[in-house]
Formats: sequence, structure tokens, C-alpha cells
Amino acid sequence: MIRLSRIFLLVLCSLILLMTLAGSASASVEYYEENIIQGDGYQINNYVIDVTDVFLSDKLAVFKVYKNGADKPIYDKMIGINESFKFALENGEIELKLLSVSSGVINRANVLITVKNVDVYSTGIVNGGHEYATYSGTPVIELTKTVDESNIMIGDIITVTVTAKNTGDDKATNVIFSDPKQEHFILDKNILPEQTGPMSLDIGASQTIFVYMLKATEAGTFTLKSSTATFSNSANQVFPQALSTTPTVTVTAPEVQEVPKKNAVLELSTDVDRMTVKRNDKIIATISIKNTGDAPASAVWIDMIIPQDLEYVSGDSTIEIIGGVPKIYMGSFGVQQEKEFTYAVKASELGTYTLTTKLSYEYDNGVDAGNQKVSTESVTGNVYVQKGKYDALLEQPIYVYALPIIAIIAIGAWIFYRHKQYKF
Repeated sequence: MIRLSRIFLLVLCSLILLMTLAGSASASVEYYEENIIQGDGYQINNYVIDVTDVFLSDKLAVFKVYKNGADKPIYDKMIGINESFKFALENGEIELKLLSVSSGVINRANVLITVKNVDVYSTGIVNGGHEYATYSGTPVIELTKTVDESNIMIGDIITVTVTAKNTGDDKATNVIFSDPKQEHFILDKNILPEQTGPMSLDIGASQTIFVYMLKATEAGTFTLKSSTATFSNSANQVFPQALSTTPTVTVTAPEVQEVPKKNAVLELSTDVDRMTVKRNDKIIATISIKNTGDAPASAVWIDMIIPQDLEYVSGDSTIEIIGGVPKIYMGSFGVQQEKEFTYAVKASELGTYTLTTKLSYEYDNGVDAGNQKVSTESVTGNVYVQKGKYDALLEQPIYVYALPIIAIIAIGAWIFYRHKQYKF
């Protein structure tokens, strides 16, 4: 029970605090409590409250409210002591209450002016009333960025001009200009010293702010970045930043004559002298290579891949056995040059075989950095290895050959023995 009471008390305090904050957020502020002489006015922003008449005997006063120096008032009120009237001002409200009237050289009204939810930026007594008040308006700065040429080549120079004009209804004050660095261009020269500010710009006034030259460094279509201006009005109200127009410049790269690339094209073929051979007969392979391109080749390697059950027997003197693989190396191979190489292999087992030749080389195409690398290969047709002339004999069981041999040896021994008997 005690715990619930504490929770209730906490919630109640929170509600009271929120209501207090909400009330203070919209609370009225007593802004002015003084005398205003008949014929004078009191200005709040662009509104002026004129005291047009003060009647001492009747304890009355007449108030007229003017907006932005208009000839006709937006409010015309006559009120007595402790009476008041309200009028809307921008997003808020103004309340004027007559506290008393008094005499002097000129009659005067003692008033209390209360302001609610109004951003006050200009206040004060206006001698002579609204006709003598100074009103603030809205300056509008139009920034224009132009280029003298919009289609140029890389390396060409354009002139950029930025001008500002105040097309609003109030003087622009505390004006500060800025101009960003342009990508894809470099600054060549400033023709006009930069007018960055701060400065002021009267209604309708124009001024050239920047004039400079840019050199194009890249090809493409580019939109120049906006120049900017920050400014206030005559009442020192700050306005949103103004942006300039953004011209587009197309930069073209000069035509460069394309250099044709050269190629080394080594055509490779491998042939054998016959497609059917007897076991243990030689197979003669011929490798043909020809450069049909327009550039010489270098670092030419030819590898002869010998299948298992085939034995390399012999070959041209240029063939070396490296790592168990027959290879040919040539440091260079000229345009239209052609060569042939032969080698022999022998089959120890029956079967079907192919011979593969792998070729790799490099060449300079005359354009790209570094050599181009190429690899290719050629494969012969199937080579069939069949039984040899005496393979059928070797395939018979050993006793087929052993029994006749034993018989012959026995007969020979018996004849030799009988021969010796008859000799004696």
C-alpha cells in the first residue's frame, strides 16, 4: 500500500511539472510599461501602435495599430483604464492594457504591453507615430554565376563571373560571399579582387563579386559549384543562405591518333609419320612453328609432352631434357620466320596415344608497357600401337616352348651317347 502511494505521488508530481513547463512555454511576457505621449507610437517589429488621442476627463485613450507603414490601421480601438485589447502579430499575440492617463505639455497614456509567442527583433518609441517608423523587410540576394565559354578543350581557360543583386524589399546587411574550389579545373588567375565581405547591398543594387579564370584539366561535362551568400536585413534578422546559378561546362579531350598494336602470332602444329605402329617401333613426330604476325617473338619455349608408356628416343640437337621433359628454347623468333623440329618416341605397351606440344612466348606490341605473354598447344591425332611381329610367340605359355626344347636336348644327348658306343 505504501509502495502504491509513492508511485501515485511520483506520477502526480510529474504531471504538475509538465503542466508548469507547458504553461511557461506559452506564458506571456510583460514587455513594456511606460507612458506614450499622444501623437507618438510604440513599435514592435514591423507593427506600430499609435496613441492618437488621450481624454483626461473621460479617462479614455484611442490606439491605432499599423503594419509595415500602411496608411490604414489594422486595429482602431478606444479603451478605458484597466481595459485592454489584443491583436495577432506574426505567429503570436500582443496585448495592450491602459493603466492610466495623465496630463503634461501633451497628454499621455500609461500602458502595459504584453508579448506572447513573438520573436521580437525591433522595439521602441516612434516620435510622431507610424509615419516616422523604420520598417524592416526581406532582402533577396540573387547570385548569378556565368562562364564566357561552355564548350572547351582540355587546357583551355574560361572566365567565371559571379554577380549579386538585391531584388528584395529591404537592405541586405552583413553580407558575406564565398566561392568553392572547382573540381576538374585549376585556378589560373584572379581578375577581380575577391569581394567576400562583410558588406551591405541596398534594394535593387547589383555588384560583381568574383571574376577569375579556370583552366580545364579533365575531359567531361561538369557543373560548376554554387557560390553562396549569407546576409541579414536592416533589423539584423538572419536569412537563409543564397545560392548562385550553376553553369555547365563541357570539356573535350584532343583527338589522339591511336597507335596500332603489333602482334606476334606463332602458328604451331605437330604431326606424326604414321598413325599405326608395331610395339617397340619408332614414331617420328614433327613440330612446325611459323610467325605470321607483324612483331618478333621472344622467350620462346616448346615443351614436348610424352605420354606414359612412350619413351623419348632421340631428336634434333636443339632439344634438351629438362626435368624429364624434352624442351626447346629460342631467345627470339622473327616475323615470317618458320622452323621444324623432329623427335622420335617408342611405344613399349599396346594402346592409343597422342603427342602434345606446348608453346609459350612473349612479344612487345609497341603500345602497352611490358611484354604480352601468349601460350598455346597442339595435339596430334591418335596413334595406335599394335602387336609386334613376334608378340604372338611371347604370349604362349612357357611349357609350349620348354617341352620341345627338353625333347630336342634329350634326343641330342642319346645320339651323342650312341655315337660314343659305336666309336669303340
